[in-house]
Amino acid sequence: MTVRRPHLRLLLPLILLATCLALARGQSWTRLKNRFREHHVDFPERPADFPDNYCEMMMFKRGVYGTFIHTFIHAPTRSLKGVCSVGGIHVSTGLHRSIFHFTVTTSKYDLQIGSYTEKKYSWNIVIGCWSRLPVLYVE
Repeated sequence: MTVRRPHLRLLLPLILLATCLALARGQSWTRLKNRFREHHVDFPERPADFPDNYCEMMMFKRGVYGTFIHTFIHAPTRSLKGVCSVGGIHVSTGLHRSIFHFTVTTSKYDLQIGSYTEKKYSWNIVIGCWSRLPVLYVE
C-alpha cells in the first residue's frame, strides 16, 4: 500500500484562508490602536487657541465632535502601554486599571450653554488592552 500525500489543491485554500484571517486580525488591531491614540492621547498637551476652548478645539481636530463625553489623556504612549502590563491591575477581560494617576481632561457637552465644558483630573484610568497595547478608553 502506498502512502498518499494531500493534494496541493486541497491545502492551498486552507493556507489562503489562514493567511487572510491573520491579516484581517492584524489590521483591526492596528486600526483600534491608532484610533485610541488619535482620539484619546494628547501628549504633550496642546494649548487652546482661546481660554476655556481646549475641548472645542480638540473635539474638532480629533474628529470626535458630537459626543457628549470624551476624555483626553495627557501622558506619553509608553506610559499607557505600561498599564497593559506591569503598570496596571487586571480588572476584567482585557481591561486594566492603572496603578499610577494620569492627568486627563474630560470634555462634557452642556446643553444649556451649547458647548463643551472641560475639567482636569488626576486619577487612575481604565483601558482595554489587546496584545499588551491600549486600544480602548473606558469612560
